[in-house]
Amino acid sequence: MGSTGTFDGLPPLFEHCIDDYRPIKVICIGAGISGILTAIRFPQKIQNLTLTVYEKNANVGGTWFENRYPGVRCDIPSHSYQYTFENNNQWSEYYSTGGEIQAYLQRTARKYGAYRYMKFNHTLKGATWKADEGKWHVTLEDTTTGTTFIDTCDIYLSATGILNKWQWPTIEGLKDFKGKLVHSANWEEDTPLKDKDVALIGAGSSGIQILPTIQPIAKRVDHYMSGKTWISPIGFGSQELKLRGATGNFKHTEEELEKWRKDPKEYLKYRHHIEAMVNEASLITLFGTPSQKEFQIINREAMAKKLEKKPEIMAALEPAFPPGCRRLTPGPGYLEALLEDNVEFINTKIKKIVPEGIETVDGKLRKVDTIICATGFDTTLRQPLPIIGEDGVSLDDVWNPTPECYFGIFPPKMPNHMRFLGPNGGPGTGSLIHLVECACEYMIKVVQKLQREYIKSIVISPRANKQFSNHLDKYFTKTIYTQPCKSWMKRGKEDGRVVTLWSGSCIHATVAFENPRWEDFNYDLLPEIIGNEYSWLGNGHTLAQHEDRVTTDYLDKVNIPPVINPEEHAPGGVAHSVTVPGLL
Repeated sequence: MGSTGTFDGLPPLFEHCIDDYRPIKVICIGAGISGILTAIRFPQKIQNLTLTVYEKNANVGGTWFENRYPGVRCDIPSHSYQYTFENNNQWSEYYSTGGEIQAYLQRTARKYGAYRYMKFNHTLKGATWKADEGKWHVTLEDTTTGTTFIDTCDIYLSATGILNKWQWPTIEGLKDFKGKLVHSANWEEDTPLKDKDVALIGAGSSGIQILPTIQPIAKRVDHYMSGKTWISPIGFGSQELKLRGATGNFKHTEEELEKWRKDPKEYLKYRHHIEAMVNEASLITLFGTPSQKEFQIINREAMAKKLEKKPEIMAALEPAFPPGCRRLTPGPGYLEALLEDNVEFINTKIKKIVPEGIETVDGKLRKVDTIICATGFDTTLRQPLPIIGEDGVSLDDVWNPTPECYFGIFPPKMPNHMRFLGPNGGPGTGSLIHLVECACEYMIKVVQKLQREYIKSIVISPRANKQFSNHLDKYFTKTIYTQPCKSWMKRGKEDGRVVTLWSGSCIHATVAFENPRWEDFNYDLLPEIIGNEYSWLGNGHTLAQHEDRVTTDYLDKVNIPPVINPEEHAPGGVAHSVTVPGLL
């Protein structure tokens, strides 16, 4: 073959190494579990990265920084509520308190340098996609100075969680109350409880935890509950309680903690044991299966036994829907507290709140000193501020009438925008933190693809988004979640679409998130690569060659195949068909 010539008129090569990725800037909103993880993993795995994590509060922690109500704790075992790379072998209790979890998150953030990328007391005011620039313009307020400014980025991440906008109940006269009025999600440490007459409104996860904590110190507690719900005496990972002969939460002994301190491998073995039990809970979410039916029987019998002295409370509480249709919260001590002489269980509807207390529809007025509203969060998923994507469309418009979010990460019409625990991105059972880690690794692959291939923007295609949503709807028809119950998982509706949960177990999500389907996205390229789309291959070298570093590390990463008995497969022998378990 002769010379190929000079190829005049062809675009020039990019004079960079193939693995020297272009610079990229990322803004993450929120420094809870997901934001901390972003500030650890993104700098570790993404080169040429500029990262800023903006947080509205004064420190990391998210929900664990904000929720400080009496009795706040995790509803899954502590050992399954931690990062996979940061084992805490010193959890004092099986279901840890909010304070202990907050301390763990701060300690982890310090250990891995996450604080370097964080700016606190900064509130998001809005974000707008600028297609011509391929940038997000993010408007923020520094609440310490009152200054509002705009920061720009290539990638905008939301790490604000599933439920983060608490709300007051819509009760007539709420603000007319002359005593202390407080919301569980905005707890005030000086809330008067000791020897006081207290009204507790709501029996969701926070109300269930608050009652047994305040009952011993309050003079009287009026507990208002309008709906029906299952109260699980024990929660996820309950098999461990049975093994230990415990009836509820328990403290780890000093001997046990000392053993784990001395032998981290022994603790890791224990963590595997707990995590496996938590993962098993996914079996009870399939409606009508033997596991689901048995779980319902166990819960009913346990509740009835706890409330046998007051069967009228059992009758008022027991719902027609299966356990787990609403988020199932373990209530150690809750049912027992309902039986105490200083607690009145009230399932009569509240008519209004007056200056001295609460009046129910039967005309009865109960005077109290303090009202605690454990009434939860805004479940509509409406944005409290403008998020503007393609063609000037807002995220609220995109999510009307129902929120859709590919893999719980990519909202439609929002280029270069990814969300942790977005719609249909949360766990029904299993470890939330593990699911967040899977999503984080997925996002890292997305960012690296944009860097490597000089992609200006990535957005989920309408076709892929629709087909993913169709799959979700088909999947959930066989689960407990579509049974008739009002749940935040269905935006507070009884028969609504399930919009918060992943379509399967956390282990299922681990596999699904491992390899992104790049064909499901639409892309725009940066101007400098248009017409020269393989220039990302660069100058034919790698950074290791350019910087005179080791170029043979592939020899240390060899995946050696299994050795087969050579006598059974000698030349001229009979060929065998072999099926490898788990592979087709």
